[in-house]
Amino acid sequence: MAMYFTTDTHFGHPLVSALRGFIADADIKAGYDHAVAEQGIAAAAQYVKRAANKRHLRMADIADTDAHDTAVIASINATLTPADELWVMGDVGYRTSMEHIRHCLHAIHARRLHLVVGNHDVNFHHRELDGEWHHAFATIQDSATVTIGGVEYHLSHFPYREDMDGFRDPTGDVSDNAYDPGYAPDALPRDGHRLLFGHTHQHTKAGRQTDSLHVGLDSWGLKPVSEEQVAAWFGAVPPSPAAA
Repeated sequence: MAMYFTTDTHFGHPLVSALRGFIADADIKAGYDHAVAEQGIAAAAQYVKRAANKRHLRMADIADTDAHDTAVIASINATLTPADELWVMGDVGYRTSMEHIRHCLHAIHARRLHLVVGNHDVNFHHRELDGEWHHAFATIQDSATVTIGGVEYHLSHFPYREDMDGFRDPTGDVSDNAYDPGYAPDALPRDGHRLLFGHTHQHTKAGRQTDSLHVGLDSWGLKPVSEEQVAAWFGAVPPSPAAA
């Protein structure tokens, strides 16, 4: 049995589906593919927003959410074995029904699923609604700690609290609310542990300090991240003074 980590599956969510290239509109899809080839995925996501706005289209008008959800589930199942455990660190689905989200979760072939709650989850700030998941998850927590190779790692939907300072990435390679200080109380304080996080939808893996690793689908080719990949990434990155 091995542990894997992912976040921001966003089942059923038109905006995220479209920004990941699951686009039903042929012209916008062609423009997206061209932007990926010429400028990269982050630039392509920005192109989708501009193209939809120019044509006064909603993301629901152009997104292929079914194709997105099918691809995410297939990618997870191709990576895990039925004996493995998967930690999903929040934002499981959005703009869709709980029935659809649970259907997607039940299609994942894993021994157990664990939820670390994100801001788009039905039970965010409302843990009395944990039952809405209908036992899809073996555990449900606001944050968690796991041990990999003898080292403890914090798991959270959000980056560390100190990073939730309203920072605006000049490259545009994060979601608009990536470092919204309004979520700072929900984030863990930096305490010397390494952190696996999501929320930002960045296409790069590194957090703002070297104590943090983004394990969201957007930076790992829609694949969950293994224990070995986590250990190897941190092993190759020296600690920064701010993280020490």
